[in-house]
Amino acid sequence: MNDIVLITPPDVLYNDTYSILIITPSTSIKNSLHEILTDTPVPINVYLFSDGDNDIAWLCNVLKMADITIFDLDNANLIVKEFSSYIIAQPKTFYLTVNQNLPYNLISKNRIYDFAWLENILFNRGKNE
Repeated sequence: MNDIVLITPPDVLYNDTYSILIITPSTSIKNSLHEILTDTPVPINVYLFSDGDNDIAWLCNVLKMADITIFDLDNANLIVKEFSSYIIAQPKTFYLTVNQNLPYNLISKNRIYDFAWLENILFNRGKNE
């Protein structure tokens, strides 16, 4: 197990550690990510924007800073949903949704269904350091 630092609004950590922003994750997504992150060989900053958070300025700031963003669109509150197309349009954002009717695939091809890709990124990063 490596160093995992959990950061929530309004805090920001300015360092060179690999950073992941997680936006409105469900409990099952939190559990899946926890399993991957506890086994990763590199230190990680995890920025968490939960369903009850509403500091959109913080979210936009961290969205630009993070190396990867994971967005659970189905669990987002109304405030976050207003910004969902902006969030999804970011090249480092990967999003999850069960809704087949939303046309977000026109904005981004980064729709995900599991976290195997994240595990590969983190473990390959650990090999290079």
